[in-house]
Amino acid sequence: MGDLIRQLGDIRVSNLAQDFGTRAESVELLFAVAMMLGGIILTYLVQRWADRAGEVQSAANVGRGGGPRTHEDRGLRE
Repeated sequence: MGDLIRQLGDIRVSNLAQDFGTRAESVELLFAVAMMLGGIILTYLVQRWADRAGEVQSAANVGRGGGPRTHEDRGLRE
């Protein structure tokens, strides 16, 4: 484990301006947009998983109050 930590500590961060020249800002912008889209997709997938992992229908509130809905959906977001 110590070797892994030492290797991670030896990684040097390079300067984008030296690597890409005048295109550094464009590359940085593309990285930022890619990370934003990745975050949106990840959030969508987690929410979809949370909705599927909610209570099963037999354990949910069946609403015996005489309202129009006899079943009230419930997910993990409540």
